[in-house]
Amino acid sequence: MITITCVTMLLPRLIALVCVVRFASGQPVLPADEVESLQVIARSLGKRDWNFSVDPCSGLSGWATQNPVKGFENALTCDCTFANNTICHVVSIILKAQNLNGSVPRELIRLPFLQEIDLTRNYLNGTIPPEWGSMKLVNISLLGNRVTGSIPKELANITTLANLTLEYNQLSGTIPPELGDLPRIERLRIGDNNFIGSIPGLIQNWTNIEKLVIQASGLAGPIPSGIASLTKLTDLRISDLNGNESTFPPLSNIKKLKTLILRSCNIVGELPSYIGEMTGLKVLDLSFNKLSGPIPDSFVGLSNTDYIYLTGNSLTGPLPPWMLKDGDSINLFASSKANSSGIVSCLRSFRCERRYYSLHINCGGRQAVDDKGTIYEDDSNSGGPSSFVLSKTNWGFSSTGHFLDDDRPRDSFIWSNSSSISGRIPSCTWMHGFPPYR
Repeated sequence: MITITCVTMLLPRLIALVCVVRFASGQPVLPADEVESLQVIARSLGKRDWNFSVDPCSGLSGWATQNPVKGFENALTCDCTFANNTICHVVSIILKAQNLNGSVPRELIRLPFLQEIDLTRNYLNGTIPPEWGSMKLVNISLLGNRVTGSIPKELANITTLANLTLEYNQLSGTIPPELGDLPRIERLRIGDNNFIGSIPGLIQNWTNIEKLVIQASGLAGPIPSGIASLTKLTDLRISDLNGNESTFPPLSNIKKLKTLILRSCNIVGELPSYIGEMTGLKVLDLSFNKLSGPIPDSFVGLSNTDYIYLTGNSLTGPLPPWMLKDGDSINLFASSKANSSGIVSCLRSFRCERRYYSLHINCGGRQAVDDKGTIYEDDSNSGGPSSFVLSKTNWGFSSTGHFLDDDRPRDSFIWSNSSSISGRIPSCTWMHGFPPYR
């Protein structure tokens, strides 16, 4: 049984009538207008398993999944300390990978105490509501949806906002200059969208930011020199910038970096020696730029860095001895200044003993033989973050990179399964005119 009780609350300069939903237990839960708002929000999202016959703050009947798998969290959280622990308000909605196929809900503004909305990896359409700018949100995540349109300038009015994650959507337009007025922003991720224009100089105002991700965003370079003022950064990822060439951005004052990715940013010139002083780095990726010259001696300070990627540059000179200590984890494919012969220098030999016109690989599996006796070669080598693997016959592969923010073991690059295929075994790849690797 559900009853609704209304009480009068005396607040400064205000007499408020608050209606509270009470379930059979008699314990107060949510104001009736918040329950009604959740019903509207559920319809907008396509959230069908919220059971409104129980207390939304109870964690029961679809309101929260107990012990969820990471990345699939499903939880509505309330704060029930209001009015001497007699009234609850919704403060957080986390619905990660819940197959929601509705739209981004404008109706969130009807939850005045909401601080967090995380709708990561769903199928939500629509645009980011400008009305959200009137809220007191701390965390917004729409990562991995189908959100379109531009970033509303009104979001700059959320002075409490610490995290804004909009990666992997279909956003477009320019970055509103008003976003430079976010005083508490600590994490901002806008990669994998379709923005236009250059990376705005306003980023220099985000002096509290710790993580900045602008990968494959559609934006053009250069990276603004004002980035030097972001001294609290621990994670900086910028990649795939359009536009003209530029020199290395000034990062010498940023001492706390653990992840530095500046991949395919049209950066020219030599490697800055001060990078070697960033001894806390765990990931350094400067691949696919136009960097030249030798690897500075100071880079010996990076000997404990987990991953270093310099692929696709025009570096010269010898490899430092500290890099050669673990030869199995070094991949020199296309990392140095190319010769003019057209020969890939990392192959075992420049001489092709014979020409092959086909190859057979059992992708991701052990060697197999089909009913005609054709051998499909083993492809169980995981490759890893940095390796160049040659088969015993006529094929090979270069493996560079690793999965960031992945909790699986660092060398887990092959996804195995227990499925079986009956009948003829198909070839994985068939290529003509492919010379042998010897």
